[in-house]
Amino acid sequence: MEKAKIRCMVILLLVGLLSHSRIAARVRPDTLMLKRVFSYKERFVTTHAFEPQITYTYQRSTFKINKRNIILLAVPSMYAVAHGGNREYITEDYNKVTFDEPNVANSKTLVRFTTIPHKRRTLPNLLKYLTLRIYDETMIENSMLSPFNRNNKIYYRYKVSFLFNGTARIEFRPKTDNTQLLRGYALVDYETGRIRTCKLQGEYDMVRFELLMNMNKGGYKSLLPVDCDLNATFKFLGNNTSAHYKAYYLMPQLLNDSLNNSNDYPLIERVRPDTLLPWENKIYDRYFEEKRRKDSIESKQEKKKDAFKTIMWDFVGDHLVNRIKRNFGTNNQGYLRINPLLNPLYLEYSHLRGLTYKFDVRMSYNFSAEQELSLRVKAGYSLNQHYFYYQFPLMYYYNKKRNGYILVESGNGNKIRNTLVVDKLRTTGPYTANWDAKNVDVFDDKYLKIVNNNDLSDKWSLQVGVITHKRMPVNREPYEKSGKSITYRTLAPLFELEYRPMGWKGPIIALDYERSIANIRASNIQYERWELDGQYLLHLKRLQTVSMRLGSGVYTNKNKDSYFLDFTNFRENNIPGGWNDEWSGEFELLSSYWYNNSNYYVRTNVTYETPMLLASWIPGIGHFMETERLYVSALSVKHLCPYAEFGYGFTTRLFSLGLFVANKKWKFDGFGCKVGFELFRHW
Repeated sequence: MEKAKIRCMVILLLVGLLSHSRIAARVRPDTLMLKRVFSYKERFVTTHAFEPQITYTYQRSTFKINKRNIILLAVPSMYAVAHGGNREYITEDYNKVTFDEPNVANSKTLVRFTTIPHKRRTLPNLLKYLTLRIYDETMIENSMLSPFNRNNKIYYRYKVSFLFNGTARIEFRPKTDNTQLLRGYALVDYETGRIRTCKLQGEYDMVRFELLMNMNKGGYKSLLPVDCDLNATFKFLGNNTSAHYKAYYLMPQLLNDSLNNSNDYPLIERVRPDTLLPWENKIYDRYFEEKRRKDSIESKQEKKKDAFKTIMWDFVGDHLVNRIKRNFGTNNQGYLRINPLLNPLYLEYSHLRGLTYKFDVRMSYNFSAEQELSLRVKAGYSLNQHYFYYQFPLMYYYNKKRNGYILVESGNGNKIRNTLVVDKLRTTGPYTANWDAKNVDVFDDKYLKIVNNNDLSDKWSLQVGVITHKRMPVNREPYEKSGKSITYRTLAPLFELEYRPMGWKGPIIALDYERSIANIRASNIQYERWELDGQYLLHLKRLQTVSMRLGSGVYTNKNKDSYFLDFTNFRENNIPGGWNDEWSGEFELLSSYWYNNSNYYVRTNVTYETPMLLASWIPGIGHFMETERLYVSALSVKHLCPYAEFGYGFTTRLFSLGLFVANKKWKFDGFGCKVGFELFRHW
């Protein structure tokens, strides 16, 4: 009997051992292995002191235009390849890269050769895929949640298998189909969790890509790849472009550092670390053959035709539909950026303003590390209001360390509606004036502001200056018939004290004071105004943010002719610059009448933003969701208390949409939406 028990126990033990070996042989998840990957950067990289280093890189990119139509002309950076006979192009460059801080690199192109017309750069947005921060929460700036960061593991499913050479293979795929998530695999060092090789597949911002990276070894270098192989496809309204990138990092110095963006093919051949493929050689053969043919043309008439084509197609056409970005100066100290003049992708629709076409020009010039001059032309045309809005801020930094600058700003961005002026003139006569005419209570507001700002410390800032307003009625006829003044001017010194209790990454509290003095330089309005405003942008994990704003303002003194109640922190934004231009929120459905008809206000705005909330989990449409938002806003002003707005919005690759409902004195007060094009915003 005892022998039978022993025999039974032996059999059970053997069965258990065999089943355990079979389970171990199968692919299985391993929590410990994932923990090693998630903690690799903290355990093996950031514990070592960073040493600035200089390295060199080589990149080769090839483009093939599979399908194209006239719409391709309006895509940023694609104008040069959107017309002409060629469909295949190649570019090679050799760069010097300086790492002064971790993840902060300064690159200088020593030599670059391309077959793209006029040496343009096509699809430059693909370059950021070659330098992914694979261990960080987001791989590219504020997009693409990394599967190798512990904060993002709730979005992925993992499968781990162990190989015989001391490595583990980790396969990952997203729990939901979303553009912020990736799929692929990684070969990982079992002992340390260091990623040796990884393959990533995804689609973001209308680019479908597949990336293979071989990572470096040891210290901070292990955060950088040795080489990358990227295949990408861009499809848009019948256009199809495929691209292939090959990049080599940590290369030795092969050229003199004094070179600057040299266009020399023999130099490229010297630094090229591999051999061109046959089809890449054909692109070069075709390019050089065409170049020899053009150089041999001696007909002046043909040269004139080429010159005319260059001016009309390549210069005027390119600048009309595409963004212009240029550096200038002997050491590229200057920078110029101009948004397209005739690109329908810069239209925006809101419930109050209707369609608005926006235009933006930015220019800057660095005199030194501490001094910089910048100018911005921010403009928009409202099709519903038939009105052109503009702002011209000119800023001179004289001490960047202390955020010391002088700002000179001119604009007309806020029309003011005020019935007090009309009510008074209606009773004082003459009665021939038609005070019921259209826009009789609407005034244009042109202003000029000059301020000086300086940071007293990391927590305190002081701003002093002066602001002048000139307000005139849109419909001047009734005022002219009444014989009354149609120009209202103010001249006001201003003061702002800003407090940051937690530094620049915490809440910001600002106290504003403004006092207009009558009878100085044609000023005919006197007032005194105080405003207190607090803003806080709280960054959570996984691209989640909560933006909060609480503010109040009051007019403590004004004379009998102070008809215009115009606050600094409570006004209508007529030239919106995008969804994050006013990240603390706005009132989307509030009539412009309420901004200027109360001598006080109390407002609060809260916005919650996350990459995946509601629509992101819906099959089919969830793939295209980049960000979702919830909005809550409340307001109290004279004769309107309380007023509230609630909204939901999302951003896709094509557009942003916000849906809002308003509540006035606890009753439903309307529904509206805001739509903005997001196409190529990050290109």
